[in-house]
Amino acid sequence: MNLSGDNIILRALEPEDLDYLYRTENDPDFALFGDQHPPYSRFLLSKYIEQAHQTIYQAQQLRLVIHHKEADEAIGLIDLFDFDARNKRVAMGLVITEKSFRRQGLGRQAAELILDYAFNSLDCHQVYCLIAPDNKSSIALFSSLLFDQTSVLKSWWQRENGLFQDMLIFQKLRTKP
Repeated sequence: MNLSGDNIILRALEPEDLDYLYRTENDPDFALFGDQHPPYSRFLLSKYIEQAHQTIYQAQQLRLVIHHKEADEAIGLIDLFDFDARNKRVAMGLVITEKSFRRQGLGRQAAELILDYAFNSLDCHQVYCLIAPDNKSSIALFSSLLFDQTSVLKSWWQRENGLFQDMLIFQKLRTKP
């Protein structure tokens, strides 16, 4: 599956992405963006890539690479996870890993593509995400995409220093014409 925007393609994980995935999954700067317990081995990640062919209905998740067309390189990851087909909802995660590609609207393009997929192909009623209160860039992005902050999960995420951090829930409900 390839979803294409002006500057990016959202594509499936390929075996050639192993080194990129290894660096990203083991980077402590991205530890807050998922239930990561680094370090992940290349062997474990290669097995994960081998299973990436499963549909979101089988795996309850979908991870796509954000691939920059002109630079011809992986610049980020976008995930749909905690997929609940019965209740028509899914969680979304997004990270632009390459700093030189941040603040260029590429995350927004990726989010718009995956939202269209979630609402129109998966028939989701809602997409939600968890955002740390100090992640101003993500708050601005998801607010601009018309997500509403609907609640706060108190002391939800334990940081590396042992302290707990609140997480904000942002939701976007499908609007039907």
